[in-house]
Amino acid sequence: MDRLKKQIDFLIEIDKLKGILRQSLVLEGTRRENDTEHSWHMATSAFILREYYKKDVDMERVIKMVLIHDVVEILAGDTPAYSDYSAEEKYQKEVASAKQTFGILPDDQREEYIALWNEFEDMETDESKFANACDRFQGFIQNVTSDAHTWRKFSPKKSRILKRMRPIIEYMPEVYNGYIKDYLQKYIDLGVVEDDFPIKAVVTDMDGTFLATDKSISDENREVVAKVIDKGLEFVVASGRDSVSIKELVKDISGIKYIISLNGARVYKNDEIIYEASIDEDVSYDILSKASEINLEYSATGEKNIYYSQLDLEYKNIINNPNSGLNFICDKEKKNILKDKYQKLVFYNDKEKFKVLRDYVNEKYSDKVNIFDSGDRIMDIVSKETNKGKGLRIVAEDMGIALDEIIAFGDNENDLSMLEEVIYSVAMGNSLDIVKEKVRYVGKTNNESGVAKFLNLFLKLD
Repeated sequence: MDRLKKQIDFLIEIDKLKGILRQSLVLEGTRRENDTEHSWHMATSAFILREYYKKDVDMERVIKMVLIHDVVEILAGDTPAYSDYSAEEKYQKEVASAKQTFGILPDDQREEYIALWNEFEDMETDESKFANACDRFQGFIQNVTSDAHTWRKFSPKKSRILKRMRPIIEYMPEVYNGYIKDYLQKYIDLGVVEDDFPIKAVVTDMDGTFLATDKSISDENREVVAKVIDKGLEFVVASGRDSVSIKELVKDISGIKYIISLNGARVYKNDEIIYEASIDEDVSYDILSKASEINLEYSATGEKNIYYSQLDLEYKNIINNPNSGLNFICDKEKKNILKDKYQKLVFYNDKEKFKVLRDYVNEKYSDKVNIFDSGDRIMDIVSKETNKGKGLRIVAEDMGIALDEIIAFGDNENDLSMLEEVIYSVAMGNSLDIVKEKVRYVGKTNNESGVAKFLNLFLKLD
């Protein structure tokens, strides 16, 4: 009976959690929440939000962690997440509390629950990462429903809140982007949370943005990439161009790890494709046939084949390079359309014919492709699964950062999906009016090294 007595003594001891008050208010905002209410709500969150955590987890183990993670606060007390405290001192107090409180249990259960508590704290297993994400989510919604009660009390900066939300950003990005991001920005805009601009990445379009009109990269823009990377940030290129063309342009710039090419149809990390989407073969064939019918010039980029009636200028320095890995197939008469898995279709020069083709495509394939102007009298078509915004989400998720930790630069319609994803969005001075209307900042023109000038000022790089 000694075993049973120890177990009952433990159950009596943890009833004290009902009296441990947290800084968060219950959802009605009428009183402070206690630890048992927090653990129950967190456990329910784990069941409800399970679908957003992409790894397989042992849910019994997750729920055990959730239910016991705050038992240490019976002796150690609650430490407000946004207060000033010593993390080391907090941890040592909680370790001592864990040994004493779980020590009431029989030896096997004591070892199991101390191990579970340590697993939660270390956040190295999939189960502990999920449990921590649920913990941070539960605390966040307490702030949302109490009109930012704890934020108003402790005045945390944006960077500190993002640090607290990091398990959600890394392991449940759909939850962060679909719910947390907008609420956090609301309280930044209200002045409750200070925006200390915790930038972790810079992403820029190429043509009309990072490149001058003559397609050159200014010394000032080259230098700013090195400064950004030296600061510990990622510098990401997002272009309608093929990766081969992008790499040719930035071959003298080191440290670029991520490339979003073909308006998001391919995303690269260290030269490896981490995302790819093609237009349906029959759809692309029909669109090219319609373009041929109205005598509109085009180029189509597949995995290896570049089929064209008019060569895209991005390939002018590559077409004669035997090491490019691309097959160039010219069809000036547009009579032998090559059926292939194309990532991007490009059309040139004639805005009246653009409208005819756009109307045709929108009527037949609006659910299958995205179509947009890309500057320099160019119109692009890519898969519906593709745009620069989605490409940027893929990069952010791979990096484990939030979209509101990114500065994005663009100038044209094909950049809007990317610019609308981020908080720190910048249109070049030469941008279309529709782009300038949708962004937070407007910088200098591409011919004035607008990207570099903005970054040097915004990130205090000079």
